[in-house]
Amino acid sequence: MKFACLTTVIPDKTLTEQCAMIAAAGCTGVETIIFPDTPLEQWQQTMRAASGNAGLQTVAVILGGLALYQPDFPGWVPEALVAIKEVGAAALLTPEYRAQDPLPLFPPYPAPPAVEQAYVDAALDQISAIVTKLALPLWLEPITQFESRFWRDVTTVWQTCERLNNPQIGLVLDFHNMNITEADINATMRRASQWVRHIHLADNNRRLPGQGHIDFASGLATLQQLDYQGWYSFECAIHGDFTVTLPQVIQQLRP
Repeated sequence: MKFACLTTVIPDKTLTEQCAMIAAAGCTGVETIIFPDTPLEQWQQTMRAASGNAGLQTVAVILGGLALYQPDFPGWVPEALVAIKEVGAAALLTPEYRAQDPLPLFPPYPAPPAVEQAYVDAALDQISAIVTKLALPLWLEPITQFESRFWRDVTTVWQTCERLNNPQIGLVLDFHNMNITEADINATMRRASQWVRHIHLADNNRRLPGQGHIDFASGLATLQQLDYQGWYSFECAIHGDFTVTLPQVIQQLRP
């Protein structure tokens, strides 16, 4: 198993410090995030140096701050995708990430307006063409009905993968999100298996695996049966001594 960790799990540290701590905790990969106002050239230099000095592979870079449901395609995205390619990572996105108001409490949840769905589809078509040209892996992440109107379950996103029909594009599965959106996590992983490229690790309470009630032993066994060969990336709260606690969890997760 290959373990990575999202840099924002360690707040109030520089990127260099975050990478050093992630490596010290026993991970061999790092995941991070950029935004529309990220100075990309400076970020590239810092990311390459920080990950290289720590001996980490830059696994994925999240495109933060996206609102693909708006009519204007975000002009910073093509440049950001080039920067991600240059640091040797995959790009990761979801079309909308914001707290829903009012919160959707009971299914069925209303679909987003057709015009906004059309904007999302058109933006994804453009992004798909860019990652094809760059030969850049692109991973699409379902989140929850509390955070988005668009990708609120795994089925919606693997159907998006099928529509785009691009070998560069695959699916992210997040255990925390699946605990909310899926009736059966293992059955969902089996149905989506041909598209799965990346795994986010977080328990039902967004803490480390084992600190909530999700059956990770069963879920990880299913992924092994499906011959999943990708990364397992921690995207959760880590309390206490990071470089002590995380290695203990990694040891528990290994088969």
